[in-house]
Amino acid sequence: MQIIGVILILLIIGLFAAWLYWTKKQTGVSAKETGGAQEFDIKVKGVYSPSVIKAKAGQPVRINFLREEDTECSRFVVFDALNIRKDLPRGQAVAVEFTPQKGEYKFTCDMGMYQGRLVVK
Repeated sequence: MQIIGVILILLIIGLFAAWLYWTKKQTGVSAKETGGAQEFDIKVKGVYSPSVIKAKAGQPVRINFLREEDTECSRFVVFDALNIRKDLPRGQAVAVEFTPQKGEYKFTCDMGMYQGRLVVK
């Protein structure tokens, strides 16, 4: 009976390690060019999808958030470093627009449970 318990624990540890590897390995989604802006579409449903996006420095960025849930936590998106906080009504695309410099910009919900990154090179 102890052997089965040890096997189950090792299996859980292995699955957790695989999940960590996969989430850290995400390289990001590049922008589609639209009217001079780098544009991204992000679905909000349990997480931000995609959660890592890549853009070029010094060029305008438009990130369209579409919230597909009623969870209160996902009601707002916050870019702390840019002092941006936008309400995300359910079922409506909301654009966040700015011109980034090189670096990484984290975006979260109000409580920090939903997290994403904009990587700018």
